Amino acid sequence: MKLLLYMSWQNIISKKLRSWLTIMGIVVGIGSISFLVSFGLGLQQIVTDNVVGDNSIRSIEITTPNSKIIKLDNKSIEKIREFPHIDKLGVAFSFPASINLSGGGIDSIIYGVDDDFQEMTTLNLVEGRLLKNTDTDTVIVSTAALKAIGISDTKKAINQSVEITAPLQYADSKLEDLNQKFKIVGIIDSGQDNEMFTSSSVFEAKKVPTYKQAKVIADDTKNINALRTQIEASGFQTSSPIDTLEQINQLFKFFNFVLAGFGAIGIFVALLGMFNTLTISLLERTKEIGLMVTLGGRRRDMRRLFMIEASILSIIGALMGITLSFIGGQIVNEVANQNASSRVSERFDIFSTPFWLVAILIIFMLVVGLLVAFFPAKRAEKINPIDALRRE
Repeated sequence: MKLLLYMSWQNIISKKLRSWLTIMGIVVGIGSISFLVSFGLGLQQIVTDNVVGDNSIRSIEITTPNSKIIKLDNKSIEKIREFPHIDKLGVAFSFPASINLSGGGIDSIIYGVDDDFQEMTTLNLVEGRLLKNTDTDTVIVSTAALKAIGISDTKKAINQSVEITAPLQYADSKLEDLNQKFKIVGIIDSGQDNEMFTSSSVFEAKKVPTYKQAKVIADDTKNINALRTQIEASGFQTSSPIDTLEQINQLFKFFNFVLAGFGAIGIFVALLGMFNTLTISLLERTKEIGLMVTLGGRRRDMRRLFMIEASILSIIGALMGITLSFIGGQIVNEVANQNASSRVSERFDIFSTPFWLVAILIIFMLVVGLLVAFFPAKRAEKINPIDALRRE
């Protein structure tokens, strides 16, 4: 086997131009697939992190169906809290409200959240601080709500007094409406939503009997489905970012398949080049093969000789293509992060090249290269040494 490896390598380096052209074709093909699929995987990771996030992937949102019997009250919350595999549980009230600040007023939504629910909710804080569970007269306001009122300078809104009115009416109980002045302690960016957040203690003091929703964090992603089943068995509705994640993964599977398809065009051209290289090599070495067989060389060794040459060309081309693709992706990542550093606090990778992708591409190219070499290798095995020596 060592002799066959040596002979194969010597044949490759003896025809440098032809061998390098074949290798460069493989580099372009594998490099294209690696570059495009790495781009798709990078985008998938960015979208997944933004939509789901590392912590919220284990979260489950709990709401009540349209029923007068099933209520998300303290009794229900304590029952849910006893379920296994719950790492954290938070609750939230929600009411339509009107906000009056600096003579301007708008309709909005006010949420009353406890510390755990606030921690499980992605609040993009722009100014000030978040809420504390002991707060009874503080509020966080969205930038969209401030702009609707006519305030564009978020810094000036901090510590200002705002009057909030919210009707707290239930079918089975009449509560006194919320009509209270709050101090703005934080500003959040929540897109176009006019919303406010205050402590759940504000509504608990008003004796509001039921929560609008609750959130739990499972101790492990593998326990999410079992936990959801338990909660739904109690009559509640659940939703989880895992549902969105599955849809994202399905979308990007198709997207990555399309990108790999474009790169496969380069692989097809590279394989034609390899087939041409091996066929020409066979024609040039007919006499050499005939002589080796005459001197005692085994026919199967003639086949192995060409299979080994194809393997060497495939592996060198695949490694070079993946390496160049990886370097190119890292350059793009660095440039993108430097340009976005003023607007994005966390690093992101547009191109992601996991080890499994590298392994799959190398194995794929090796297998395909061996398949392409099969016909020239089979012809080499069947060469008649007498005819070869007579003809040459």
